Amino acid sequence: MSKSSLLLLVCLVIGAGSAVAQIPVDLTAESILGTASISSPLSARHAGDGSGRLFIAEREGEILIYKPGSGMRGSTDILPTPFLTVAGVDDFFEGGLLGLAFHPLYETNGYFYVSYTRDGSPLETVIERFEVSAGDPDLADGTSGEEIFTLAQPAGNHNGGDLHFGPDGYLYLSLGDGGASSSHGQNINTLLGSIIRIDPCDTAVCAAGYTVPEDNPFVGVAGLDEIWSYGLRNPYRFSFDSLTGDMYIGDVGSFGTESTEEVNFDPVSSPGGRNFGWNCEEGPFGDCGKGTPTDRSIMSYSSDAGPDNAISGGYTYRGCIQGLQGIHIFGDSGSGRVRFGTEGPPGTWVVSQPAEWDLTGNIVGFGEDEDGELYILIFGDVLKFESVAECVPGGIFSDGFESGDTTLWSSTTP
Repeated sequence: MSKSSLLLLVCLVIGAGSAVAQIPVDLTAESILGTASISSPLSARHAGDGSGRLFIAEREGEILIYKPGSGMRGSTDILPTPFLTVAGVDDFFEGGLLGLAFHPLYETNGYFYVSYTRDGSPLETVIERFEVSAGDPDLADGTSGEEIFTLAQPAGNHNGGDLHFGPDGYLYLSLGDGGASSSHGQNINTLLGSIIRIDPCDTAVCAAGYTVPEDNPFVGVAGLDEIWSYGLRNPYRFSFDSLTGDMYIGDVGSFGTESTEEVNFDPVSSPGGRNFGWNCEEGPFGDCGKGTPTDRSIMSYSSDAGPDNAISGGYTYRGCIQGLQGIHIFGDSGSGRVRFGTEGPPGTWVVSQPAEWDLTGNIVGFGEDEDGELYILIFGDVLKFESVAECVPGGIFSDGFESGDTTLWSSTTP
């Protein structure tokens, strides 16, 4: 795989009010693959175990390990043997191995979770738990699979499928509205078109795949207990800010003159239950009515005229590059365009889309490592943001938040 590099030749300043963020003049996006090849990377996660490894989930079902400094396979740091190949993955249309999340206590219990689509009648979304092998930290035990969640899907698109443990230690899964012109977004009696929040089984023997946290917003009232938020069309990628715990959701827009790609926001202080408006609102368009309070997106852009056509939700940068601190970085799979969002006055965001950051290829996701460094996932490559001039090692992660220890969050986050 040839090295992909993008050099920003001009200094770009974006801001609103008194908040100004300056993107470094030497910011690049560099391939990490070396001589290795990759097909369709959709997720990139760290294990929170201090190893510095990045686990890359490919759509077809393999999970690869990027281990900096390993020097395996000549001039690549991608290990030659996959960490795991998930069986039964159906990668037709918008399906595949869509999500990967490591348990907050992975270093001691060895559990991690994957979400994928499985062929059948009907198609299903599956969350399955696996365990690292006893003798090799770079190899999972393929026989340890334990299904903890399944959901029938009415179509092969709008599957969502992103998977993250939140700062509260619970597992969040994004689910699309069912596709095929479906309209489940406002229906709280289905899990389609929502983000769910569950407490997955983390014991050797599971009496049930998961339980529902008692403080989920629809427990004891109308609506399904698992739902955390709803009113989403296809929340294909979302993330938690590794410093604040806030959630950012990239929701793919519809087709037509009002087609709008959105970034939705759910603060760490949220009690859940937010309605993000689909299918009666999209970006600045539509109105769900006075009796239906909704939360409009914090950032959006039109995609009806192309080449933009589907947002790939990203991350808020918290790595060593000082000029990127606090900037929310996301992309579009149609145009290959990287966007940079900055908050000025609270709740007011400015989005920059410099032509220098129109990449060649389809941006299908982003990843974050233990140091808060970000990666762009495109078909055929994985790129890492780098800046020699403005990288200050140590930074905000000296407090241990990257470790996955949720007790730190509970004691410091309101």
